[in-house]
Amino acid sequence: MSKALLTKPQQHAVKRLYDRLEDNDRESFLSFRRKVTPGIGSDYVGVIWCGMYVGIELDGYIHT
Repeated sequence: MSKALLTKPQQHAVKRLYDRLEDNDRESFLSFRRKVTPGIGSDYVGVIWCGMYVGIELDGYIHT
């Protein structure tokens, strides 16, 4: 799996998603961050969060 390089807004968005996880679902932030992958054919990145694939655009906009 290739590593996703994130813009600052994307980094903040990943942290916001991580902070919204329930304590019993929480892993380390570094472990969660390592699950972020580049999007297919676009500049977004994605991560599985609460059972959903969440896309994060270059400007930090989060969508499912």
